[in-house]
Amino acid sequence: MHKVILFRGGYCGDVILSMINKEYVRSFYPLKNVRKRFLMKKFYNYTTKQKIEYFNEFNQTGKTEYTISHDTNFCSRPEIKKNVIQLHCSDEKLVPHFSSRFFIKNDWEDVSHIIGDLNSTFESKDKDYAEDVTNWQLFYKFPNSFDIKNIYKPNFIDELQSTFEINDINWAKTIYTNWLTKE
Repeated sequence: MHKVILFRGGYCGDVILSMINKEYVRSFYPLKNVRKRFLMKKFYNYTTKQKIEYFNEFNQTGKTEYTISHDTNFCSRPEIKKNVIQLHCSDEKLVPHFSSRFFIKNDWEDVSHIIGDLNSTFESKDKDYAEDVTNWQLFYKFPNSFDIKNIYKPNFIDELQSTFEINDINWAKTIYTNWLTKE
């Protein structure tokens, strides 16, 4: 079964995907996912037909397969929604951190369009993006979700296991520990 991890930029979806299965990682230093697993981060490059084909491709393996996406509209489709795990953060104090993280951790050419999309300025981008993400979390409620509020706490991997099928717990711990040192 294909499970889509839906998240907004800065909310650590890439890291979570890397922790789930070693096969999803193409590089450890720096940490990078296998391209096929994150195509839908740039969902606007694909037609609805291509998205459906992509989604269905992962349903053919007979095992649980995870990918990541930023495509809320596609993930809201009734036939897709039940296979989506929405990442959110219930700790309002952390939302500005994750929002700033989005602009810090991504290449500028990949994220600069957000300023225009939000009708924002460079100076207020973090605040405006945090507000947009908060509104997104309040408006969109998927049947399956995962709260990342404890991502910087020692029990995070245990929480992750309650929602995701972790292929190798030692691998997950290695990715997590390495990620924390660079965060």
